[in-house]
Amino acid sequence: MEIDQLLVKDVMSPPSLTANKGDSVSDIISKMKKNKIRELPVVEDGKPVGMVSYSSFLSRRNVPLTAKVEHIMVPCPRLEEDMKLTKAAEELMSSGVRGAPVVRNHKMVGFLSRTDIVKMLPTVDVIKDKTVESLMSTQVHTVAEEETVRKAQVIMRGLNEKTLPVVDEAAMLIGAIGMSDVMDVMWSPKGSKPPNEIKGSDRGPADVKVGSVMSRTPVAIRPSDTVSKAVATMLDRGLTTLFVTEANGKLVGVVSHADLMEQVIGLKPREGVYVQLAGIEAEDPEVYDTLYEMIGKAMKRIDRIQAPRVFTVHSTMHNHEGMRSKYSISGRLTTEHNMYYAHAVDWDLFKTTDTMLDMLEKNVKREHEKRVSQKKGNNRL
Repeated sequence: MEIDQLLVKDVMSPPSLTANKGDSVSDIISKMKKNKIRELPVVEDGKPVGMVSYSSFLSRRNVPLTAKVEHIMVPCPRLEEDMKLTKAAEELMSSGVRGAPVVRNHKMVGFLSRTDIVKMLPTVDVIKDKTVESLMSTQVHTVAEEETVRKAQVIMRGLNEKTLPVVDEAAMLIGAIGMSDVMDVMWSPKGSKPPNEIKGSDRGPADVKVGSVMSRTPVAIRPSDTVSKAVATMLDRGLTTLFVTEANGKLVGVVSHADLMEQVIGLKPREGVYVQLAGIEAEDPEVYDTLYEMIGKAMKRIDRIQAPRVFTVHSTMHNHEGMRSKYSISGRLTTEHNMYYAHAVDWDLFKTTDTMLDMLEKNVKREHEKRVSQKKGNNRL
């Protein structure tokens, strides 16, 4: 199948559950938990006006359960039914949501989720037989069962992911903790506060351990498994994240809907590279302008070696000292030939980004030189 020829209306789901602006947070959480969904479109007179999700709740310092949804909803991308599917995938990833309403004449006529797009991949020739190893994230953020749920929540927010692997001291996969587990702690009697509000940001029950709420039956696949198998497993188990382990159970990677969506976005004809920044919270727009300028210059240099297609940057802040925070920034670049990673830590956002980009460029050059050397060796034979 030529996925770049598909339109949103070819794969979207019928109109799903919605929220009204006047609904309370308590009502919405109950609806989301009952139907096992993470996000809901908010509508008014049949027109989508925003989205509400677990992240909407946890990104606030505290949210009374009696608060109205209209006060915490976030903007959602406007997907038209005749939009190209690859363009819609890009819109979903750019906005950081896992699904969005589809409109016709401003009225909601359907809903497009990452799952709707991912389930098409086993029919796409250039993707279906790729190995999990070729596209999985190898720089895996993990938690230990003795660490706090608060730490897990902070990592999830920085990575814009909803499930984390739990490992032991030997990096063996022993469990998983998801956003729904975090929500149970943040607003239920499991936490140290009465369940009359959700404690987001850096407040809330700090004493609840990951091991007390995590699932001890994590689903894993092997690096040599194909995308088709990964998608089938996700759909069968209702998952958006799969852990990748060796035969002995050692965790070596993670493959998520986001990783698969990047493969779809990479098929979209474009000039330049698609860039996504996650976890960077800055009120000054000049910060983003500077970061995009730095990334743009690095991508131009890399383009002389290999054509970059998708570049994803994840940032987390930790080790707070007074008004300062240490930045941990990871970059993953998908090119026409390979996937590259780089990671840097520093107290200055721009310096950290510059170091990460420099490491990434060196990795691309090193791999290019290795490939050229191998080619010369083969020609001598």
